[in-house]
Amino acid sequence: MKKFLSLILLVIFVVVNQQLLVAQPCGTRQLDPRVAAFLKMIGNKDLTIEELRTIPIEQIRLTGPPPIPYPKEDVQRIKITADSIPVLVFNPSHANNLPVIINYHGGGFFLPLLKGLEYSLWQDAKTYGAIVFAVDYRVAPEHQFPAAVHDSYNAFKWIAAHAAEWGGDTSRIALMGNSAGANLVAVITQKAKKEGIHHKIKLQVLNGLPADLSPRNMETAVSYEENATGYWQTKAGCYFAIELYAPGQYNHPEVSPGLTEDLKDLPAAVIINAEFDPLRDDGILYAAKLRRAGVKVWDKCFAGQIHLLTGLPPTADELKEYQTMIKIAMKESFQQ
Repeated sequence: MKKFLSLILLVIFVVVNQQLLVAQPCGTRQLDPRVAAFLKMIGNKDLTIEELRTIPIEQIRLTGPPPIPYPKEDVQRIKITADSIPVLVFNPSHANNLPVIINYHGGGFFLPLLKGLEYSLWQDAKTYGAIVFAVDYRVAPEHQFPAAVHDSYNAFKWIAAHAAEWGGDTSRIALMGNSAGANLVAVITQKAKKEGIHHKIKLQVLNGLPADLSPRNMETAVSYEENATGYWQTKAGCYFAIELYAPGQYNHPEVSPGLTEDLKDLPAAVIINAEFDPLRDDGILYAAKLRRAGVKVWDKCFAGQIHLLTGLPPTADELKEYQTMIKIAMKESFQQ
């Protein structure tokens, strides 16, 4: 009887601690003053899902960061595979034998690769001494799931086979994604494992990962409740995105990669979370799940920050730390 009671107490202890892992904030619930000023500057206004549904998608696609000039000779615009998937190839150093970063942009699965994102992709190529292939996958609602997955995965396979033609070293490939792009990276690595080609991916970088897009998760995760409104990325916005992208398919493992049980042998991962992000707990849980599967993980939840560390000045220490994490992970992963 004592053994039975001890076992029950142990189970309760484990469950409670797993819940605390999700519920535990990574700071003191103090929003970074720089981020607060940014939200005030842009006039951040939370919209309900009903309000979001009334806005034409074309109008939403006009939003986003303003374009920043960069040398046009540092990018080549190509179309790949039989589907003519648009890809931007950034190589500011114009060198050969460079590490390859395949980038998948964010935007809720309904924004294409916006002009305002190109400067940051060019900057990534410089920061990491790499050649960056930015995949402009098809987006909803015109192209719902699985179009984005098909484009993203087929682009990965094509780039893994052809990157050397553009100056890349195909033995050093990292996949990098923000938000919806992070979801696609997680899906790609899992699909590559099923096909037995995951060894081609040395590292996955997941920033602001939506790992479980099921309504159940959105209603029960602590971070969705704590950060439902007020911090740019909203709970309603997440509902709106998945409604456009994969209606009724929320539990499909290629929509919610965090639901996949067997994560053994996946590529090493860098996972970035933010305290005031509804998606925070998704990233924390996915990092823990990868670790339990024996996958090498570098992760951090940045206190006081919002989704994708948005609103910080380019020289912020947090962004430098984020970049340093990726550099360390790239160095270690590419040596194996």
